[in-house]
Amino acid sequence: SLIVLIQNNLFAKEKYKLICNQQLLEESRKVLVNQIGTTEKTNNNDGEVEKYLKSVDLTKGMPYCAAGQYWCFEEARKQLGNNLINPLPKTGLANLIFNYAKGIGIASIYIAEIDDLIVWRKDNTAFGHIERVIKTGKAGWVETIAFNIKIPNSSKQGVYQVKRNLYYPLSRMKIRGLVGFIKE
Repeated sequence: SLIVLIQNNLFAKEKYKLICNQQLLEESRKVLVNQIGTTEKTNNNDGEVEKYLKSVDLTKGMPYCAAGQYWCFEEARKQLGNNLINPLPKTGLANLIFNYAKGIGIASIYIAEIDDLIVWRKDNTAFGHIERVIKTGKAGWVETIAFNIKIPNSSKQGVYQVKRNLYYPLSRMKIRGLVGFIKE
């Protein structure tokens, strides 16, 4: 029926999985959790958050949601040994991470799992947002750790744990899909 068709088009999402060393994935989650509460100096993507930008060769003032996710894997890789491979491309663009996963990853069912990355896209641009799932719930609800967001009940911006739904837009951005991991 038409209602089912419309509903499927509204909620049809993609998920691709990248190969990642299990120990690296787990350590990157620890690094990620330890970043909660990191704030910007003047709410201009500056201060301590500049370390995320530097990890992907970007400068102060640039958005860092994707850079922060990359940085967590990179820090974990350094802690565990440089012979491990960061599964994410070195970029500050959330949608480039999704495109990368779509290009080399393995298509999977659109169900959120711990460590998945949710990717949103603003209209049909290259710009968007990315967050990492740390807890799954019912009816599409998940808890994530996000970089470069306004911290609730505060005037500060930085790294925070938030609740999201896999079927709802974020501001004016639509969910593009999930990037998951196959543990090796």
